[in-house]
Amino acid sequence: MSQDYRFDLVTAFSTASLNISADDFSSRNPNEFYSGSDLAWVMFSSGLVLLMVPGLGLFYSGISERCSAISMMWLSMMTTALIGIQWFLWGYTITFTGSRRMWGGVGGVAFHSDLTIPWGNKPGTKIPQLSYAFYQGIFACFTAAVVSGAAIRKGRPLHFLVFIFIWSTFVYDLIARSSWNPVGWSNYWKGESSGVFDFAGGTVVHIVSATTSAVYSIFFKWRRTIFRLPRLQQADKNSLNRPYKPHNVVNVVLGTAFLWIGWFGFNGGSALGANLRAVSACISTHLAACAGAVMGSLLEYLAASRRDADAGRFSVVGFCNGAVAGLVAITPAAGYVPYWSAPIFGIAGSFFVALFQDISVAYFDTNEIFVVHGVAGWIGMLLTAGFARADVAALDGYTVIVNHKWEQLGIQISDGLVGMVWSGAMTFLILLFMEAVIIFTRRLRGIPEPDFQLILDQDVILDHEIGDEFTIKTKESNGMALVSLNSHREGHARGEQDERAACARSTVDDAWLADPN
Repeated sequence: MSQDYRFDLVTAFSTASLNISADDFSSRNPNEFYSGSDLAWVMFSSGLVLLMVPGLGLFYSGISERCSAISMMWLSMMTTALIGIQWFLWGYTITFTGSRRMWGGVGGVAFHSDLTIPWGNKPGTKIPQLSYAFYQGIFACFTAAVVSGAAIRKGRPLHFLVFIFIWSTFVYDLIARSSWNPVGWSNYWKGESSGVFDFAGGTVVHIVSATTSAVYSIFFKWRRTIFRLPRLQQADKNSLNRPYKPHNVVNVVLGTAFLWIGWFGFNGGSALGANLRAVSACISTHLAACAGAVMGSLLEYLAASRRDADAGRFSVVGFCNGAVAGLVAITPAAGYVPYWSAPIFGIAGSFFVALFQDISVAYFDTNEIFVVHGVAGWIGMLLTAGFARADVAALDGYTVIVNHKWEQLGIQISDGLVGMVWSGAMTFLILLFMEAVIIFTRRLRGIPEPDFQLILDQDVILDHEIGDEFTIKTKESNGMALVSLNSHREGHARGEQDERAACARSTVDDAWLADPN
């Protein structure tokens, strides 16, 4: 059966619109029906969003200990590669095909359907489904990469990779469908024209990834209690909760720069065309990041002034955290709010991130993902209800919104809460199922629960890729700590397993880290 598509391609045809059937479309050169500038902007934006993944890896590796830095960088990239395959196989079809509210059809499995046809069938910027699928696929990869930061020091990478593959299918794909698919239920909170205002992923990307990271961290902190496994010794708890400083602030700055640049594709590209709405979104993104960075720096400066040893000094990490908080906060609002309001998002996001920063220790969120992405994401969702304007959304030439103010605030809160509850509950159930399978397999084969072990680079990466000198000195330094460690342990020595656990518990001498030669 032929399907009619309505094109609104002024740039391509110098006419207001063009009605064309699917049969006619398939018999002609498909490039005739699209604006090259819109298509180029979406593809370029996809590349900018992909640039954010190594930026995220640099950020995570920089604020981590040196003995976890390489695996942190690798895991974010590996997660992107894995989710890229998942999106190609069935992620896209779950999210964007079919007419049901919750779950997609099978038309887009392995991209086997005709993806050269337009995305959507409403007036507006028209891009082919293939470019839209690619753009949204990079979003899926980035969201999963955000969660990868929660895996540091908690478990083997293979366990996380299996988890994130399942999680992307049953959590991210469904939440993305609810917000970004025209048939998704988030678009119908108050009738067809009154859905949630989430331009580039306040709930879908940030609140969902933050909640997942928090539940992942809490689960690994309490798994021994949940499954009645042997309790940790005090020495293990001290090792698990020991404070540490960022090992490479240069990586943190580089990661922030990559994220800042990539966010123009993240927010600006969500306009799905080279139009004034994309321009406005990019300007808002930049202003929010600037305001957040300045606010973060000032807050850390004021905090340092209370310490005599640090008075009059600035924090580079505070600057970077503030910038990222501002970028997160403006994400749901960039295409809805006037750019003069963007600094408010940056300042508020940075302030509340700094306010709640200390709670991460309580639930073992080593990289503070929930605070940065969750708190700032919520600030952005709430402020969007107050600042969203119909004339800003209409800068693309076709979007029509109705801001119900206080009712819209309720919609924003409801959408965020649904995202939190679904992602949190499903994350716990996935982890529970995986742990039950692991414990059942061990007991079936008579394999005892292994001793507690922090997972560091030397447990994940080949020695010659880490650097032989670093690996040897790390093992030598940590081996010397075995004597003092055993005085805190009950029982006798456990051979090689105990030696590797001791290696994981110790920190390399700070002086040697500063001068490895």
